[in-house]
Amino acid sequence: MTSQKDCKWRIVTDNPIVLDFSGCKYPAEIHVKIKDAFGFPNYYGANWDALWDCLEDFALSENDRRLIQVKGISGLPKDLRMYTNKAYEIMRELEEKYPIMHFTNADR
Repeated sequence: MTSQKDCKWRIVTDNPIVLDFSGCKYPAEIHVKIKDAFGFPNYYGANWDALWDCLEDFALSENDRRLIQVKGISGLPKDLRMYTNKAYEIMRELEEKYPIMHFTNADR
C-alpha cells in the first residue's frame, strides 16, 4: 500500500532548475538526480516512462515558464551519456507539448 508520504511532491521554486548529472556512474544515480531536481514523489518509477508521466504532471502544475538547465553530461562515462539520450528525447517532447517548460544543455 502506498502511503500519503510516498505520494507527496516536494515543491520546487528554483528557476532555473539545475539538473546536474556530474559524478553519476550508474543509471540509478541519473534517476535520483532527476527525482530530486523536480521534487518527484517517492513512487517515481526511475524509468523513462515514469519520467514522462512525472514531468507531464510537473508541467501541468506550473503557471509560469520554467527553465531547466541540464549539465554534467559531457563528463559522464560514454555508456551513461548514451543512456541519457532518452531523457533528452523526453525533455524535447515535453517542451513541444508544454512550451511553459524550456530545457537547455549547459554543457554546450
